[in-house]
Amino acid sequence: MKCTAFASNAALAEQVVSELSALKPHSRVLIPSGSTPRWVYDVLATTTIAEHLTFFALDEWVNVPSESDGSCLSMINQDFVHKCAHPVQLIHFDPYASTAQNIAHYHAALNGKEFDYVILGVGMNGHIGLNEPGVSFDEDYLQTKLDDITVNVASHKYFSGDVTLTEGITVGLNKIIKAKKVIVIINHDAKKSVYQDIVNGDAHNTQVPAIYLKQFPHVHYYITKNLKG
Repeated sequence: MKCTAFASNAALAEQVVSELSALKPHSRVLIPSGSTPRWVYDVLATTTIAEHLTFFALDEWVNVPSESDGSCLSMINQDFVHKCAHPVQLIHFDPYASTAQNIAHYHAALNGKEFDYVILGVGMNGHIGLNEPGVSFDEDYLQTKLDDITVNVASHKYFSGDVTLTEGITVGLNKIIKAKKVIVIINHDAKKSVYQDIVNGDAHNTQVPAIYLKQFPHVHYYITKNLKG
């Protein structure tokens, strides 16, 4: 398991942005929504780096309007895209399209290529994107039934009003591990136990996506030092 500990979220963010700046123009970058990447987005939005890259949203809630404050698209727009002074190309899922239509959309945008760089966060239940515990790890894309922990955390943390969350569509782990580099960010005190589960878990015998990923040499876990205490 490759793991780098940073003194602060700011230092972690600077490292990620530095790596993004080294990518070739038009590189394909898969990005998450939520609180984990906000430090990275704050720094990235102050640069012109994003202008030369193509971004793909990692996931989206199914049958939840994109304009809802807690939709994945809405969060990425608010935390990143709308903060940039220049246009940002963002490919995203349609919450009301069929799974086949969404997969075709990503296939067309990737045009036979794989992701060059992937940024991930980890859920309280160890999910990656909306790859929930127990889903198949052999799919490039999949529509999933949401775990109860995911529903509870998301409905209270991200949405200001009542919302019904039942399913999500996500880039699958089989597609993620085909990328040139994958970073998994864990940077919050509340996820100390999740981090320990990843460190101590058996990557070859697990139903937890965040543990499964650690077996791949191009997957790097970027954490803040407080998680090791």
